[in-house]
Amino acid sequence: MSIYQVQKLIQSVNRDAKSRERFFENRDGFVKEFGLTDEEGAAISQLNIHALYEMGVHPLLLRPFTIIHGVSEPDYLNAIREGDD
Repeated sequence: MSIYQVQKLIQSVNRDAKSRERFFENRDGFVKEFGLTDEEGAAISQLNIHALYEMGVHPLLLRPFTIIHGVSEPDYLNAIREGDD
């Protein structure tokens, strides 16, 4: 697992319009460019917020990434708290 590469991909989508466009056109292809594990790639492609948070993606990268995907703040908070009892 390379949290650095996961965060690099997320930062690229967050900050670069061309990367964001490429990501939305072909998520799986874009993810493959970063050499992620199957678990990492699936978490990003499926927008598994809880899994990304548990992997250690920094919230200052993760929240903008979820905003780009139209995730509301309450849904984001519920997702990162998933499994907390």
